[in-house]
Amino acid sequence: MALPLSVSVSIFVLIVAYILYRRLRFKLPPGPRPWPVVGNLYDINPIMFRCFAEWAQAYGPIVSVWFGSALNVVVCNAELAKQVLKENDQQLADRHRTRLTARFSRDGKDLIWADYGPHYVKLRKVSTLELFSAKRLDELRPIREDEVTFMVESIFKDCTNPENHGKSLSVKKYLGDVAFNNITRLVFGKRFMNSEGIIDEQGQELKAIVNDGSRLGASPTMAEHIPWLRWMFPLEEEVLAKLDARRDRLVRSIMEEHNNARKKSGGAKNHFVDALLTLQEKYDLKTPGLVTYMMTPLQAVATPRLPPHLHKRMASDM
Repeated sequence: MALPLSVSVSIFVLIVAYILYRRLRFKLPPGPRPWPVVGNLYDINPIMFRCFAEWAQAYGPIVSVWFGSALNVVVCNAELAKQVLKENDQQLADRHRTRLTARFSRDGKDLIWADYGPHYVKLRKVSTLELFSAKRLDELRPIREDEVTFMVESIFKDCTNPENHGKSLSVKKYLGDVAFNNITRLVFGKRFMNSEGIIDEQGQELKAIVNDGSRLGASPTMAEHIPWLRWMFPLEEEVLAKLDARRDRLVRSIMEEHNNARKKSGGAKNHFVDALLTLQEKYDLKTPGLVTYMMTPLQAVATPRLPPHLHKRMASDM
């Protein structure tokens, strides 16, 4: 009994010594105290961004968070995010991929999860010069304005409906609809939702794929950050294979629609799918590899066009 106990104690002491050495050697930003092995995994709330916001208030805009034995540095303001994602992207582009994100991104073939290298440089160049250039975003501005106008009209219509008199109005649905319509029109060049709020079959499939993917990746197990535990938590390979197949079918159908439309019209439109299809030869692109889930929804800001006193009057009347 003495030998196994001494071996266990020695291993524990070595692990603790290694952790202390690493933390003392590098001057890390402040953060919540991690536990051995699991780090801060048990401290993170289900709504992760709120948890990070609370830690930023307690420890400052740069926070050290340990996912298992892996250090994650969280930045919590726009200026720091700009330095990380734009000015120092060469040093900080490589991001840890869980098994699910590796699967969904085809092992880092998209822009969000790509490792720094020739592929990343190419995708970043396409995004900067072609997809998100000031000229293209300005050309797509009428779409954003149109969707925000439609949202405001929908809210006004429901507020003035006699059936809703005295009832509270949830704005969440309207914001979700305007985000969905903005994204689909900017990316695919079409609206999947009609004026009555009914989504067509293709739009329902798109939403289902995104929801299923988000559900599978929303609650990563501890094994994603502690590799030697992964054998206890295998991936749902059959479910993931079906989801991959559904995504590929939807992408192919949308690409075929755009290819046929471009052949008939003889030109391309400003939205992203047409832009990528026309840039395939120029940048040697594999277009399906650029299609990924939106990690951050688009934000629309309404610009008032009426005098302030009319806004106040309309708000009180509603």
